[in-house]
Amino acid sequence: MSRTSRSTELWLIAGGLGVFALGMWVLGAAIDSPLLKFCGFMSGATTFVPMPADAYVLAASESITPLTIGVVGGLINGVIVLVEARWVLQLSTFSVFERFRQIVGSSRYIDLVERHMFLGLLFGGLTFLPFEPFRLVAIMRRYSYKLYFLATVLGRGTRYYLLASAGNVIADLGVIQYVIWGSVALFAFGLFRSYLRVGETK
Repeated sequence: MSRTSRSTELWLIAGGLGVFALGMWVLGAAIDSPLLKFCGFMSGATTFVPMPADAYVLAASESITPLTIGVVGGLINGVIVLVEARWVLQLSTFSVFERFRQIVGSSRYIDLVERHMFLGLLFGGLTFLPFEPFRLVAIMRRYSYKLYFLATVLGRGTRYYLLASAGNVIADLGVIQYVIWGSVALFAFGLFRSYLRVGETK
């Protein structure tokens, strides 16, 4: 496949996902469907597009049941990571990523990660521990898509269910809006710290 064809596919995948996410959210807003808006938001909250998903889950818990949030959120995330996998694999074919491919292919740390891949993806999705490294290794080492999907659905689905359940309890206390804004603030602070770290490495 030529460089132009690969670039085109990258843009089509990213653009298609963006249009789908925005379309779902707009449709949900138009017909006043919190569930469709939730689907749209979660479709857009990918690994490479930082969005305050946890804060949105807390907000959505006021109108959507925790079980629905957990199941739907987990399934959407599972599908999205497979779309991301295709995007990353295509991106990695460019020569500029040769060094990255070599690291993933030879690092002892990567070998350790690979031996515990399912648990890493599962607990990474469930907790606040960073699990992007597990995702990248899973993609580059061609980890089973079925297991990748399952670990993501279980991890993220359980996380969203617990967050939504906590949101219901907090809502009964009358302070849900403060918790949501606090979550957004923590998310923004995390982005700012990441920006500073990137700046230090330049």
